[in-house]
Amino acid sequence: MAETSTHAMAARVTLAAVSLAVAVACGLGAWQLAAPLSAPAVFPFSETFYVRSAAAQKPADAIGWALRATQVAPARPENWLLLAHAYHVADGYLSTRTVNAIRTSYAVGALSPNAHEWRLAYVYTNWGAMPRDIQVSARNEILTYSTRGAGRAYLRKLLAMTTDPDARLGLGALMLRRQTEDQLHDFEMRRNSAR
Repeated sequence: MAETSTHAMAARVTLAAVSLAVAVACGLGAWQLAAPLSAPAVFPFSETFYVRSAAAQKPADAIGWALRATQVAPARPENWLLLAHAYHVADGYLSTRTVNAIRTSYAVGALSPNAHEWRLAYVYTNWGAMPRDIQVSARNEILTYSTRGAGRAYLRKLLAMTTDPDARLGLGALMLRRQTEDQLHDFEMRRNSAR
């Protein structure tokens, strides 16, 4: 009987210890997500690494945190864009590693809603230095993003921000193409409903 009581007590203590450990881990995780700059980086949350990279004062620190974000969540294109930005700041120009990070952002999420605006602004701001494959990817992204109202509104802002004449002309043509396709679609819908 005493042996059963000892086992029961040990089971209760073990359960209490495990419950406490889980509670502490959940608390640390919540703190890290809520205050990523001040909480210890206990868990490998790409959000924490992203925020720390964006807030880093030294380019090497920004690159280090961005690399950790891409390692933890390699399928998130915004992490690759953050790395591209960190490389660009560190290198002072659109370097090969910057371009490769942008390419990777397209490879892992060409149509990611979390990347559209930042990526398009980045590409169109540096249009003349961008390789042809990235320019083509950006044009394809615009054609998709412009199907949404928010996308069309953002693209109007992007057109106003774009200073490169070739980029402005190309972006304007893509927006005109989308508008024409939308009008033709609306016309076809009205024609079909009138039958």
